[in-house]
Amino acid sequence: MKLEDIIKQIANVSKAEIKKIAPIDCDEIKYLILESKPGSIYEKMVLGYLTSICAECMYPEKFHLFRNDLDYIGFELEKGTIIVEIAGNMLGTCMKGGEIEVKKAGDETGSSMNGGEIIADEIKSIGNTIQGKIVARQVGKVSKNQGAQIFINGIKFKRSFLDRLLGK
Repeated sequence: MKLEDIIKQIANVSKAEIKKIAPIDCDEIKYLILESKPGSIYEKMVLGYLTSICAECMYPEKFHLFRNDLDYIGFELEKGTIIVEIAGNMLGTCMKGGEIEVKKAGDETGSSMNGGEIIADEIKSIGNTIQGKIVARQVGKVSKNQGAQIFINGIKFKRSFLDRLLGK
């Protein structure tokens, strides 16, 4: 099975639809993730869902993703652990549970996350979050709407009253 085969069979990008069509065997999903060359945002989202499906399938074992720079890793992750060295943008988008361990993550990390935990050495930017936890040594930028607990270099992130008033 190839990424194109999955895309041909789904009406829209959703975890439920992809789960119905994706291979049942975790090793096949891993191979699909490693061999695919996503170009469009649509393809990137499908691969992101596949990383979550694989981690959930492997639970309680950890999913070591041996591919760097993929966008949407851990898309809607509910349980399990994904370990990756370098993630692209949108890491942990809409996460509901589980854990993602990463050395370096791109823009909009944790966007709309509603649970789970992201542990990183470096994050380019944290998107608007609902709940969950993000622990990082270094963060470039933090979006203004944060519901998650965020710890940067061991210190809990809090916006100052003045920043909140000014919409920063």
